[in-house]
Amino acid sequence: MTLPWLQAAFKQFGQQLAGGRQPHAILLSGAAGLGKLELAREMAAALLCLQPGAGTPGSDHDYSACGQCRSCQLFRGGAHPDFRYLTFIPKDKSEELRTVIIVDQVRELISSMQLTNGLSPRKVALIYPAEAMNRNAANALLKTLEEPAGEVVLLLVSHDSSRLSATIRSRCQAIYIRSPAPSEALDWLEQTAAVDRPAAQLALQAASGSPLQALELMKQGRVKEFRQLLESLQRISKDVEAIAPAYDQLSRLEPAELWHWLALASAEKVRGSLGVGRGAPTRATDGPGSREALLRYADLHSLANRNRRLLSTAVRKDFLLRDWLIQWALPTRS
Repeated sequence: MTLPWLQAAFKQFGQQLAGGRQPHAILLSGAAGLGKLELAREMAAALLCLQPGAGTPGSDHDYSACGQCRSCQLFRGGAHPDFRYLTFIPKDKSEELRTVIIVDQVRELISSMQLTNGLSPRKVALIYPAEAMNRNAANALLKTLEEPAGEVVLLLVSHDSSRLSATIRSRCQAIYIRSPAPSEALDWLEQTAAVDRPAAQLALQAASGSPLQALELMKQGRVKEFRQLLESLQRISKDVEAIAPAYDQLSRLEPAELWHWLALASAEKVRGSLGVGRGAPTRATDGPGSREALLRYADLHSLANRNRRLLSTAVRKDFLLRDWLIQWALPTRS
C-alpha cells in the first residue's frame, strides 16, 4: 500500500482478514481522488491471494497479497477467474459509455458469484462507482447482500454514499476515507512529483485538496492553467480593462473545470474575508470582518457552482462568464 493516508484502513482490513473476521461486504466511501479504487484492488488481491503476507513478513500489513502466487499473477493481468469488476460499460452498438450501472450487469455478476471457485479460496466482486447503480440494479444487489452466497466478498467504492439506499449501506462494513492532512498531502506530492513546496501547494489547491488529482494535473501540465486563472483574476481586481483579455484566455479552458476553479478562487476569498486560509487579503476593505467582501465572494462562489450546473443547458455560456468576471471586478465599498 503506497499511499500513506490509506494504510490505516488497509491495516484494519488485514487484521480482520487474518483473524477470519472479514465482512461479506465493504463500502469504501470518501471524496474523489483519494485512491479508494486502488485500496479496493489491494483488498481484492489480498482476499484472492493463495499465500497472503508472504511478500511482507513482519510488516504492519502481514495480510497483503504476496504478489508472486498464481492468483496474484492472474489478478495483475486482469484474468483472475474469481474476480469480477463492475463499472460503466458501452451503450448498445456504441463506444460511448453508459452513465449508470444497469440491472443486467448485476444479474450477470450474481450468477458468476454462484459458480464454483476457479482458483482462490473465495470470490470477490468490485463495484465502482457504487452510487451509479440504477434502482433496479441496486435492488438486485440488495438480495445478494441480504443472503450472501458462500465465500463471496463484495467491495463497493463510492464517491457519494448518500446516493446509495440506507438498506445497502446498513449491510456493508463502512470504511470512510478521509482526505489527508494538508502537510501529509504536500509531503507526498513533493516526493512523488519531485517538486518544491509552492508548486505542490498550487497543484493541491487546483485539485481541491485531492493529492492524486493534483498529481494528475501536474503530469498534464494543467496547473499552469490554474496559475494563469488566478493571475487573471488578480489583474481584474486591480484594473477593469483586464476583463477582455481575461475572458479570451479563460474561455479556452474546459468549461466544467473552469467553473470549478472559479468556485475555488471565490471560496478562497471567502476564507480570506474571514481572516483564515492562504488567500487572506490585507486590504482593509476586503479584510477580516468585512461583511460586504464576505457576502460578495460567497455570492460569486454560489454563482460559479450554478453556472457549472447550467453547462448542459442552452444558456449562453459566454454571457455567463462575462457577467461573472464583471462582478468579480466590482470594487468593494469602504
